[in-house]
Amino acid sequence: MGFAESFYGGTNAVLTCSVGDDLKTKKNLTVFCGARWPKLSADDLDLFKSQLRKLIIPLTDHYNLVYGGGQVGLMGFVADTFIQNKAHTTGVIPHYLNTIEIQHLGVTLTEVVDDLHERKAKMEKLADVFLILPGGIGTLDELCEVLTLQSLKRQQNKVYIWNWNKLYDPFFDFIHKAQGFGFISEDLLSECVIRDNYEDLVKKLL
Repeated sequence: MGFAESFYGGTNAVLTCSVGDDLKTKKNLTVFCGARWPKLSADDLDLFKSQLRKLIIPLTDHYNLVYGGGQVGLMGFVADTFIQNKAHTTGVIPHYLNTIEIQHLGVTLTEVVDDLHERKAKMEKLADVFLILPGGIGTLDELCEVLTLQSLKRQQNKVYIWNWNKLYDPFFDFIHKAQGFGFISEDLLSECVIRDNYEDLVKKLL
């Protein structure tokens, strides 16, 4: 079916496709991840994509996707996997990132917002569960905001982190060091499930 509604009246625009019953029956999985691919050899990148696909495919039967709205890098790959498995997919993208992350036109629903602050707030509001995949400073910013909200008791949803190649170990080291000085509460990561192995993470998410 084609687009049911298309409105581009500036910011806060909405683009929708037909919406099925999944939106009502499944939980929303908000995914934060990179809009780039890691710099790896061709073989290692193929392996990474294979692992990512095996992580995401089982989730499409149990969750709706909420993500950053782009069609490039990990972000686009995750959206494509949900779409290919006929799962409801919501993208939230600031209008000025459309030329960088390139808005994905195949998702069920796109919300075009004013800025990154509004994007994060919208994705957090829609979330029942968070999944953090490999990414850069933007992904780390999104994770930090969720953890900050949880420390203030404003957000209690579970956070699942794929610590691929121990990418986030330096961040966790910082948290533990700051906890030692008393800057961060000891229970900051209490709602987080952190796994290096994607298969272990899938088991926890299902």
